[in-house]
Amino acid sequence: MPADNKISDPVASAARAAMVERGISARKLAQRLAMRPETVLDFVLQRRETRPSTRLSICRELGVNHDQPQASA
Repeated sequence: MPADNKISDPVASAARAAMVERGISARKLAQRLAMRPETVLDFVLQRRETRPSTRLSICRELGVNHDQPQASA
């Protein structure tokens, strides 16, 4: 089996840390942004690539710098 070569996305990691620090659930953040909780979780848990507009919305809401380049596998 091939090794998992996934590179961590520092923006997604920062967003997840901000959620934990503020005690905000994915469901609550999704409600604030009018998106599905799964969309938020897909981004912060790095389950799949997220649209730039979604990344921007989540980062702005959490006060996270979204200008870091997105990591790719």
